[in-house]
Amino acid sequence: MADGSADSSDAAHNSLFIRLAFVPTPSLVSGIARLVSDFCRTGLSDLDVTTRFHMAAHELTENIAKYSTTSRASLEIELSESEGTRVLTMRTKNRASPDRLVEVERRLKELLSAPDPAQLYDRLIEETAPLEGVSGLGLARIRAEGLDFNYEIKGDELTLIVQEPLLQPAARAAGVGG
Repeated sequence: MADGSADSSDAAHNSLFIRLAFVPTPSLVSGIARLVSDFCRTGLSDLDVTTRFHMAAHELTENIAKYSTTSRASLEIELSESEGTRVLTMRTKNRASPDRLVEVERRLKELLSAPDPAQLYDRLIEETAPLEGVSGLGLARIRAEGLDFNYEIKGDELTLIVQEPLLQPAARAAGVGG
């Protein structure tokens, strides 16, 4: 609408959204994870989801700091509600080398196809324990914690998406759902 007022479809969709554009450096990892926690605490009253998104933000920004090939990366977090459904979504974007993208896509496909993400995480812990300076467990940990996870690769840009469908406050208080 030309006057800037909301139309009737806006009333059915609410959103709280932050986008950070940053230079990927290890010194920013903890601060970005804290910002995600603060965002979750502001929009939710669910300590479990807040804790898991803090962990996911830490793991994803740590990977960006290690593997990004440019001085530009981003993290977006959104709490959206549409027609009674609430979803918390975090999305990271960065550019990576072709070799790294091949490796991360292989690992992501394995994570997404795993029938039991927690069992896969445990196996990866055992496999990487004897390797000094190598872990690669961050993405597996996100999946093992029960967060929905997806990715997209376009050229040299990697987008990682973490989501959590949220219970409505009344359902959570009644102990309904998982």
